[in-house]
Amino acid sequence: MRPHVELIQQTDLLWHPAELPYGDGKVRQRNLSYCEEFGAATTKLYFESPWVRPAGYHSADTEWFILKGMVRIGDQVLTDGSYWRAPAGLWVPQISVKEGAEILVFREYGDWGFTRSDKPRVGFISKGGNTASADPGTFDIVETAKMKWHEKTDEDFAMTHGTEGWPQGNLRHKWLFRDPAPEGDPTKGFGSLLCWAPPGWSDTRLMHHPVFEEAYTLDGTMEYNFGDLKEGTYFFRPARVKHGHFKAGEEKGTVFLIRVDGQLINWASTDHHVEVHATPINYDPETEGPVIAGLPVRSRSTGHWDRDGW
Repeated sequence: MRPHVELIQQTDLLWHPAELPYGDGKVRQRNLSYCEEFGAATTKLYFESPWVRPAGYHSADTEWFILKGMVRIGDQVLTDGSYWRAPAGLWVPQISVKEGAEILVFREYGDWGFTRSDKPRVGFISKGGNTASADPGTFDIVETAKMKWHEKTDEDFAMTHGTEGWPQGNLRHKWLFRDPAPEGDPTKGFGSLLCWAPPGWSDTRLMHHPVFEEAYTLDGTMEYNFGDLKEGTYFFRPARVKHGHFKAGEEKGTVFLIRVDGQLINWASTDHHVEVHATPINYDPETEGPVIAGLPVRSRSTGHWDRDGW
């Protein structure tokens, strides 16, 4: 499983050779989140040279979000803000990328494996594939610049949460991919979306969800209990971890790319506090400070843990 990452700044991470088999060109990769057990990962790629890879099949459900640059996939050219997704085992045409491109790549339910194939093979499904998609034949391409922001309304919220104390009605989102969820099972319904919290937006409640939530900050800033989100900041949060006291930046607000492995249901709580009680045996708590086990992964640019804000 993936570790709880809260928070890291992508510029703190080392570059590695990119996990793009059969590609021709020089590409570097930063590992934002990595499952050593099954190979799922969230990575940031930088293309140091032109790059091309022949058509074929991924071993994992695969998503690309273009932060900067130009990508040609088959006959279609994609630029900044574009997104494509292919479930494992679905044939993907040849891909070429221009030098200087920066891309977020997400793998789910599999590793970096890739099988070359000039054309689709009838009935071929890669090992362990298509586990996230209700329709294994779906290939999705989205140009987000052409989409309008959809405002989350009170009606949207009331369907799953009720309406009392709802301050988030002016959050906006653009769905990149949304798998239909079986009725009554909040842990199904995989999705990727862009979310915009407008300038000054805030919510003093704590939230948790029945599914994992990961996010990469594309623009703007946000303050919350685990630290400050800025461009290039990333987190991966397992299900049921409480987080909150949100406040978006006054100038631009905050824009995220968010992924969840089920329905993004907000379970809210108020009147929260955290207490840790212990009797020191062989240290002075005034000089050594409190020790809390189980703190998630954090990188240096995000600063030290502020336990007073919990």
